[in-house]
Amino acid sequence: MPTYFESVTTPLLAAEFSYFRLPREKWELMLTRLRQMGVNALTLTMPWGFHETEPGTVDLTGTANSRRDVVGLVQLCAALNFVCILKPGPYTGEGVLGQGLPIWLLHRSDDLETALPEAVSYWFKAFSRMLAGQQWPHGPIVALHVESEPGETSSPALSPQLTEVKWPIWLRKHYEGIEALNAAYGTAYRTVNQVSFPKDWATARTPQAEDARTFLETVRHESQSGYRQILLDQGWQIPIYLVGEAGPALQNFNLTNPTDLTALSQPQKTRRSSAWLNLQRTIQVDPDAADVGCGPVWAAGAPIRADGSARPSFWLVRQCLWSHVLPEVQRDDQTLRVAWKNGHIVTRSGDASLKLELSASARAVYRLRFSGELVAETSLKASRGKLSGLYQAEDAAGQTDLILLLNDAAAPLSDFPLTYLSHLLAAQAQTLSRSAALAVSLAETLASGEANPAAAPARPPKTSYILEESRRSLREADAALRKALTSISALEGGFATILGKETSQSAAASLAINPAIFEGQAREVLTELGAACAKIGPSLQAAADEIRHTATAPDGFTIAQYQQSYTLAKAAARAAREPLLKMIALLRLEIAAERLPLVAWRVHHQVQELAESLRWGVLRA
Repeated sequence: MPTYFESVTTPLLAAEFSYFRLPREKWELMLTRLRQMGVNALTLTMPWGFHETEPGTVDLTGTANSRRDVVGLVQLCAALNFVCILKPGPYTGEGVLGQGLPIWLLHRSDDLETALPEAVSYWFKAFSRMLAGQQWPHGPIVALHVESEPGETSSPALSPQLTEVKWPIWLRKHYEGIEALNAAYGTAYRTVNQVSFPKDWATARTPQAEDARTFLETVRHESQSGYRQILLDQGWQIPIYLVGEAGPALQNFNLTNPTDLTALSQPQKTRRSSAWLNLQRTIQVDPDAADVGCGPVWAAGAPIRADGSARPSFWLVRQCLWSHVLPEVQRDDQTLRVAWKNGHIVTRSGDASLKLELSASARAVYRLRFSGELVAETSLKASRGKLSGLYQAEDAAGQTDLILLLNDAAAPLSDFPLTYLSHLLAAQAQTLSRSAALAVSLAETLASGEANPAAAPARPPKTSYILEESRRSLREADAALRKALTSISALEGGFATILGKETSQSAAASLAINPAIFEGQAREVLTELGAACAKIGPSLQAAADEIRHTATAPDGFTIAQYQQSYTLAKAAARAAREPLLKMIALLRLEIAAERLPLVAWRVHHQVQELAESLRWGVLRA
């Protein structure tokens, strides 16, 4: 069966998406930004230590931390029409704690070389069980890229297992006897065990150092072969690329320092046919997550800011990427034009007075804002085959994505504009669907319980006893936690512990809070929150379904239909956020007044994540 790379003609324009650095509620927004930049594929580095925080406890579904939901991310890639290359390690690139290895493994193992194979085998099997079913052609995963050795140092520290155990064994296999070794080295060793591993193996040009490098390359090859076999045994049938092997190469471009975009804008036909572009440091993260990042800021100066807005370099990179997939692109300094059947697209990185010749007479001019809002443009005029006026890269309402010129504003969109706007709507619909699911889940968890005793069936004494014991344990735990927080003056740290942000929790279960175990006003508050979520869920899902129907219409959609769908998405998000924000304020007051136990911060966190998902994924502000 042909691979994905053999079955498509579209160039693979990939970007590294550091999901583990970003709050889950920003994933849809940032993926939209990458799509707007021209990206059609993602490289997903999976920091092993971030997902396996304790031996044998692997979280890939976001049970303990929503940023770990790689399974959901892959499903999101499929929904937003991204293909992805997984990079499961065991090592990761720069900027990640322990180079991606679990901290517990680094602390527990005196000899990492010996402990690593078994631990890696467990990790590879664990993520394969969860994700192998999403490989191409049944899912968006088109390749695996295995980093089998650390990448931040040219001369890594070598373990005693290598230099004292495997090295003599390799020498015995490589030379027929000690006489042959002495003849090659010009030495007089009596046994192979006397041949120490050279300290200057990385730079020396002696026969012994040459053998050392050959030995390490052999060990590396054996290790890689072992990793590949594990993955093959787990059902992976897509290409598995290993460092140093022949095959499609990732041509990396660091976008925090794009000193020369010439190579990035080269036509694909001038490159190796087996290569793909891989854009690094595309999104700034400030602050970088403390549980994974080595520093407080990641990718300072990236084309996409931490709030989702674009730096000037964003538009320059986009011009380069669009030139790979749109042969009709015309570039004039910073201005880029794309002709299509019913008009033109114009975009640039800064303000300018334009006077452009068009191939057809456009009758309508629209501005697509970076948020996705599409409005009639007044600063630019199209007349007699020319476009003239002031191109504003940013105004009081936000940044400009592009200018859309239409010969017939009432006709359904087609070609590139249809695809582009469909992606923007799909991301909003996906956020609404996920938010609806979160709201329904919260509503079910926070069902009224015993809030209406008269309507509830009689419960056996054992159930009442269990509830009372739960309430007593909850009161005791809350009192102990408050005392601890007071004594250490670390309220924020305590809340982080409650929310599971900095503790190793089992990936098999998550904390569920039901109003039945509370009494008085605490129960009423949680029941009220559950009722609010029960109303929000269906309305969000209905809006998502309607928007998705428009975005996937077989005959396309018109400008007016796009505007209606965009307005519907924002209206649904705003209508849902308003009661959520009120409930967040109420929860904070009740917890601060000690009418709710501190464990209710988990509920607060879930509600806030829901509200923030609507803010970033739909409202995009």
